[in-house]
Amino acid sequence: MRNLTILLIIFFFISCQRKNNDHGGGDLLYSVDTVIIDSNRRLLDLNRGIWISDLDDEESSIFIYNKFDHSFDEVTLDNLLLANNYPFEAEGPDGTGKHVNYLHVLMEGSFFIKSFGESAIFNKNGRLINRIDWVNSIDSNGQLYGQIPQNEVAISSGNLKVFGLSFNHKNRDVFLDVLSVKENSVKRFDIDVEKSYHNFVLANDDPKSYTFMDPYVFLMVENGFVLISHQYSNEIFQFNSSGEPVQTVKYESKMTPNRVKDIGIPKDIDQEYQHMLEQVRFGPPVWDAVNKRYFRLSASRIFKERNAEDTMLPELQEINVYLSVFDSEFNLTSEVLVPELNTEFVKYFSKDGKLWVYQNFSDELGFIVIDIER
Repeated sequence: MRNLTILLIIFFFISCQRKNNDHGGGDLLYSVDTVIIDSNRRLLDLNRGIWISDLDDEESSIFIYNKFDHSFDEVTLDNLLLANNYPFEAEGPDGTGKHVNYLHVLMEGSFFIKSFGESAIFNKNGRLINRIDWVNSIDSNGQLYGQIPQNEVAISSGNLKVFGLSFNHKNRDVFLDVLSVKENSVKRFDIDVEKSYHNFVLANDDPKSYTFMDPYVFLMVENGFVLISHQYSNEIFQFNSSGEPVQTVKYESKMTPNRVKDIGIPKDIDQEYQHMLEQVRFGPPVWDAVNKRYFRLSASRIFKERNAEDTMLPELQEINVYLSVFDSEFNLTSEVLVPELNTEFVKYFSKDGKLWVYQNFSDELGFIVIDIER
């Protein structure tokens, strides 16, 4: 296994070369590199595309949740090795909850951890700092909020704000709720104006074959803003750290559709899901602090002919991954096909002005690093 990994490293370093791609009358140049992390023989949790991870503010370390022992592994990206491990408790007064589904490293180095049914802020030693109480907060109608959002992020800039996505699966609705911890109050915003969640839910209410597949809604903190984006449509909602809307970003994608065609009532859920993936699927935008710009990945897929034994999707034949580049105001400046990437649905982030995209190399943690020039 180790020898195979070494061969892969050599192959990728030899094959890295500078690309020249024409876009809108100007050239977009980029180079590709590949790095492998030295895990010091520790078993890292590489499941789910390491989505449960976050980069610190210095862009020096990424903290990755390890389900195997309920801890967080610190990987230093400058040295490309595992540096530390921070154990946490699942239960008890300092418990995070058993099922961690989100991590955000706050500015002071503390961890905001979202688990099923609860969220809280902890220090790196696993000690509780502040548990978030959505249930007993007051909504805009003066009533108890009485629920817990499905996804959450936090911004600690004086008055702690927690942003949460609340879903109504029966009505196929999604909202952004903003909790002011100090004021114990919640504001609600509509972030599905274009029905980019509602119109792409694949559902079958037949009790014998019940299916509910809803599109992913990304909730991210980038450049001090909270960004909400949809999986099958390219609009982006931007909120400031005070919980107020800044803008709704709409742009014309040059290399993919702006959104998947509305599905209506699907006759065959599997085929409809395939048709959606063949059009486009968007990842979230991430901030490049060095060059003051945003990156975003998207992809379209080509499948082989469907066989009788295919359970949901036929075998994948090809995937085209695209990189979109925006300025600091979210004006689209460039788009390019990146053949070196094989998916957009993994953790990616910007470090030192470059885009780092997670890659599993024979069960070794690695990244494809893209350096973009104009």
